[in-house]
Amino acid sequence: MKCAGLAATLVAGLVTFAASTGYGQQIANTATSEATPFGLRQGMSVEQLGAAANVGGGMYKLTFVPMPHPDLEFYVAQVSPRSGLCYIKGVGRQVRTSTYGTELQSQFESMRSQISATYGPYRNVDMLLSDSIWSGPRNWMAALADRQRLLFAQWTKETRANLSPPLASVFLNANAKTNESGYVVVEYYFDNEPECQQEIDAASAAALF
Repeated sequence: MKCAGLAATLVAGLVTFAASTGYGQQIANTATSEATPFGLRQGMSVEQLGAAANVGGGMYKLTFVPMPHPDLEFYVAQVSPRSGLCYIKGVGRQVRTSTYGTELQSQFESMRSQISATYGPYRNVDMLLSDSIWSGPRNWMAALADRQRLLFAQWTKETRANLSPPLASVFLNANAKTNESGYVVVEYYFDNEPECQQEIDAASAAALF
């Protein structure tokens, strides 16, 4: 399951708007006003992407993107035969942090500011689930690792984000690898993603018979 769908289900209704500076032109082709995250365009084929490995569910790990981000370690794209490229995920480098999560939060906030410089207003969620056993600042990373804490930001039409076609939404999420290390993930959803996912699901269901 993609990160955005899981987090949005858990926290519907909790909204904060903000805006910052710094992400530059690596996400959007300003000459044509077409959204091209990391220099990639909606509809590209697996061959055009130069995908290295099929990791399942129509997801492919990429060996190269035209415009990489220095804080991201690798990239995954979702591609279907008819719709082509419909979703891109950039996975951040591991951040060493204290159990308070200060360094990871800093990394998240920096990336959020960069993205917001291009896309503007966003929805921000930073919360501990009500039934969590990991209360208190010292347990910040433990709660995140146990998926009892959420830290994410979303750029959508509902937040009045500046999304150039064919980009439908952007999602930034903080994840814990251990109680003392974590990473951020940034996801880009093109407007053909629902059809792309239906195509992949239908192919998976047909393979069972």
